[in-house]
Amino acid sequence: MVLFGVRSPLVVDYEETCKRLGISISLAVSVNGTPRLLSDCQIVDIAEFDAQSVTEPFVACAFTPSRRAELMQMAQQLGCVLAPALVDPNAVLASSVRIGDGTFINAGVVIGAASIIGSGVLINRCASVGHHTVLGDFVSLGPGATLAGNVHVAAGSMIGAGATVLPNVRIGGDAIIAAGSLVRRDVAANTFVAGNPAVERVFDATKSSLHVEDGE
Repeated sequence: MVLFGVRSPLVVDYEETCKRLGISISLAVSVNGTPRLLSDCQIVDIAEFDAQSVTEPFVACAFTPSRRAELMQMAQQLGCVLAPALVDPNAVLASSVRIGDGTFINAGVVIGAASIIGSGVLINRCASVGHHTVLGDFVSLGPGATLAGNVHVAAGSMIGAGATVLPNVRIGGDAIIAAGSLVRRDVAANTFVAGNPAVERVFDATKSSLHVEDGE
């Protein structure tokens, strides 16, 4: 496995999942930042990376959807092959769940029956995804987020730690749900909602609890 983009603090969870799965990390590629790894695997800067010398598939390491999409596109343009979904063995997934390539499902996650998870999705520690839920490409769920049954989250949206989304809610693309929010109604695309009940707010990255710069 090649870890692509290793400045995010979250990269250590990718490492631990690979370890539990018995997947060796052959290389880590640093992109615009100081690597934050626990292991002693080889690290190369993107400027010195030769994709043709690598045969293992890669996974893009970042919390924010836009950053993960950027890293994935960068790696594929260099000729790297995207890895299948990386699912921690301590996650519990119904047999009917469908998962796209390049997705990372962290330890303690539970995903209910008939759910569809897109490509490049991140589902962080102990998040719960109810039955018949659909997560579009590059969606991010923070630790402990809870999505009840039949929730639809469009591509590029981000749901913060401990947020709860009630059944049958639709969340538009590139929306942001603040940590700890309770979402009772549909959320329009490109909006930021927060609170209990969650209502639209003006997003201020300096005060956000979402750790929007490749946090967890």
